[in-house]
Parts: sequence; C-alpha cells; structure tokens
Amino acid sequence: MRLKLLIVLNTILLLVSSIQAGENKNTFLLKQENKEFSLKELMELGLTNSPVIAAKIEEVNAKKFAYEAAKRLTNPELAFTWGKAESYDGLIERNTSEFAISQPIENPFKRHSRIQVFERDWEATGYLLVHAKLELRYEIKNHYYQILLQKKKMELAKKNADSIAEIHRLILKRAQLGEVKELEAIKLQVESLRAQNALNKIWTDWQLAKERLNKFLGNALPPDFDIRGDLEYVPLSVDEQVLINEILPSHPLIKEKEKRNEQAQENIRFTKWQLLPDFKLIGFSKKELDGRNKGLGITLDIPLWNWRSKEVAEAESLLLKNNQELRAIKMELATEAQTKIRQLRLSARALKLFTTGLLKQAEESLKIAEISYKHGEISLIDYLDSQRTYFSIMTDYQDSLYAWNADRAALERAIGEDLQ
Repeated sequence: MRLKLLIVLNTILLLVSSIQAGENKNTFLLKQENKEFSLKELMELGLTNSPVIAAKIEEVNAKKFAYEAAKRLTNPELAFTWGKAESYDGLIERNTSEFAISQPIENPFKRHSRIQVFERDWEATGYLLVHAKLELRYEIKNHYYQILLQKKKMELAKKNADSIAEIHRLILKRAQLGEVKELEAIKLQVESLRAQNALNKIWTDWQLAKERLNKFLGNALPPDFDIRGDLEYVPLSVDEQVLINEILPSHPLIKEKEKRNEQAQENIRFTKWQLLPDFKLIGFSKKELDGRNKGLGITLDIPLWNWRSKEVAEAESLLLKNNQELRAIKMELATEAQTKIRQLRLSARALKLFTTGLLKQAEESLKIAEISYKHGEISLIDYLDSQRTYFSIMTDYQDSLYAWNADRAALERAIGEDLQ
C-alpha cells in the first residue's frame, strides 16, 4: 500500500513538473518570438539585466539593514560567579555565589543622532541608485538612436545603390545599341560598385551598433533582434532658467550630496552628545559569608580626560568638505545643462534648414537630373553630382536628427528628468 502511494505521488510530481516545464517553454518561445523592441522595452530589459543596477540595489538594501539594526537596543549582560569563603578565624566556611544582570542604556540624544546618521546614509545611497538608473537610461537611448541612424542610412544607401544600378542597366542597353559611349556604362558600373560598398559598410556599422546594445543589456536580446521607432524631431520649448532653478535642484547627485551634508551634521551632533555618558542598570544577588545581598545599581562613564575635541573637529571638517562638493556639483551640472541646451537649440536650427525646403528641393532636383540624363539632356558627371548631392543632404539630415535626439538625451541626463 505504501509503495503504491509513493508511485502515485511520484506520478503527480512528474505531471506537475511537465506542466511547469511546458509553461516555461511557452514563455521562452514567446520571448523568442518578440524580435522587435521599442525604446520602452529596452529600458525595462536594461533595468532588469544590468549588473550595475543590481549592485546598487544590494548596496541600498545593505544600508537599509544597517539603519534598522542601528535602532535595536543593546543586548543585556548576564554574569554568574561561584566561590568559597571562610572567616579569618577559620571557624566559618560557606559557599558563595553572585548573579547579576545589567542593561546598557544609551544616552537618548546620542542614540537619536546615531540612528539619523545611518538613515541619512541609506537615503543618500538611494539617490545614487536613482542616478545609476539615469545613466543607464541615457546609455540605452544613445545606443538606440545610433541603431536607428545606421538603419536609416542603410535604407538611403540601398536606395542610392538601386537607383545607380537601374541607370546602369539602362545605359548598358543604350551602349549596346550604340546610342551612348561604352565608357559611360563602365563609369556607372564603377559608381554602382562604390554604392554597394558603401551599403555594405553601413550594414556592418548597423550590426556592430546592435551588438553593442545587446552586450550593454547583458545579451538579453535574440541575435537577430530589431528595434521599433524612428529618429523624430518634436520642437521643444526649453526655458533655461526654469530647468536650472526649478528642475536641476532635484537631480539625484545634488540630492545625494544634500543627504551627505545632513549625515555629516548628524555625525557632529552624535560626536558632541557622547560627552553625556551612557548608563548601565544592574540588578544583582550575592550570597556572601554572612548572608545574602540583593539590590540595584547604576554605572556611568565620566568624560574627565577625553572631551572628543578631535572627533568633533574631524566631523566639522567633513561637513565643510561636503558643502564644497555640493557647491561644485551644482555648478558642474548647471554648466552642463546650459551647454546641452545650447547644443539642442543648435541642432534644432540645423533641422529647421532641412524641413523648411532643402529636403524637398533636393528630391525634386534628383528627379529632374534622372529624367534629364535618361533623355540625354545632361552628362553623366552632372547626373552623378546630383545623385551625390541628394544623398549627402539626406545623410546630413539623418545625422542632424540623431544629433538632436542625442542632445536631448544628454540634456535629460544633465537635469535628471525627462523632457516633455
């Protein structure tokens, strides 16, 4: 009977394991099916897989546990002694013993400041975690925009290669019919090879950009992944004074240093309050030669020789150091924010040149050049110049789009907040 019961239990366990394995397999397959990722999904993957973020989280947890441990009371002390006593005349002899229990009681003012030191340390480390996430978001955005740039350049290069290949086929037929010189067909073939080489180079850069992003995310993406999105330009109204005076003060590096200042102030108070002695309450019971002695006692240390002057001076110097570091961080972040605002405005002005007519003019010019060359109205050199000019303008436009998005990400990193 017992054997049958074990067999049934094992069968049930195997079925449950099979079901769970199937669910895990299905989940894995679903993840594998998703080979196209948005910026938001990449952010989530980064926060989940980044070892830097994981290390910062554990550091915050350690500081939290230290703070919670600082609030606990000191353990009581227990003492027991046993001995044998006799009178000086040797007439009386008796076993003796002593039992004592003592409870250290910390000066409440010192205790409060000590706990505050640990709490401020925990809070400051939390802001470092926020800053690490901010840095991670910036890096992911940069990799994301680089992939989009290379992807768009690859589309332009393919369009260029296809266009030249089409013209080459047409001119090759006309050369065979004797309508044009064979030299033009050879030149177009060379130009077609150049366009194909340029396409291959951009494709390689695109693959390398994808590999860099995947490695940054801990290889969490499938090898043949792709990303969703485009390099977009949405005009922003950036008020420099509002960003610097209202948003910048909430930057995690500034908040972290402010918490370090509070920690240093609490450390000064803690050091000074050590001049007020701690207490120790004692309860005892002694069996002595002539009877039993019971009672309560109290002990305290007297700050007669050590006035903590060295420790206080050190704590005050640390506070001054933190104040100077906070001032330096504020100036550095303000300067960086101002620089990124100017770069963002410069990128926006460059994009305005493209969107206010240059792109349309370049496209119309290329169409006219293609038609004119097919009808023999312009030379091959003029056509190739028009082709190069068009794709140079389109490439510069994509570079400007990338620069604007990268500058925006850098500004968000500088102020510690996403721009809306």
